[in-house]
Amino acid sequence: MIDKIKCRKRIGCDIHKQLIELLKYAQEHETELPERILENEYKEVKQNKENYPDWYLGLVGFCASFGAKYFGGYARDSKDDNSGKWSAGAIRNLKKQISNIKDVKFINLNFQSLPLDKIKNYVIYCDIPYRGTTKYATDSFPYEEFYEWVKVASVNNTVLISEYSMPDDFTCIWQKETKTLLDSNKSKADKNNIRIEKLFTYIK
Repeated sequence: MIDKIKCRKRIGCDIHKQLIELLKYAQEHETELPERILENEYKEVKQNKENYPDWYLGLVGFCASFGAKYFGGYARDSKDDNSGKWSAGAIRNLKKQISNIKDVKFINLNFQSLPLDKIKNYVIYCDIPYRGTTKYATDSFPYEEFYEWVKVASVNNTVLISEYSMPDDFTCIWQKETKTLLDSNKSKADKNNIRIEKLFTYIK
């Protein structure tokens, strides 16, 4: 999302260290990114993470995994496909975004660590793990604490949250029907895996 935002100052924060390191590396080393990740490389990196830099763990873990879930399983386009086609597409998309994120300051931290007393007149976009799904995160997310944090952050800023649903004191300001690729978001009655993506803000 941050590559679509047009403003003078942009800061991207995420708790996932390897994701942040990948984006920081891509800003300066676009030509050094590989074209694709083959399955044998994926398995080698997954089993020996201590041997690789964080940016490369981010590249392999996200760009070569099904649904971009960090090391959530090697992505293939068909049962016997070991061409790295999926990862090649993901890496191409990353490269297309680089020119639009050159001036973004990327920081590895969680929302609790943001100094709200120093953040005023910002637009804060939050892409949290959707409640009730595994999405990209495997650890439990402190939803109730996050809701209270948004209320405080909204005093001096505009805070926007992507989610399927939020508590009653939040309002939906935008929504769109989408199809998700993650099986963890799928119910047995949902054959087409359709979801309504929504954007919420706090009702002050």
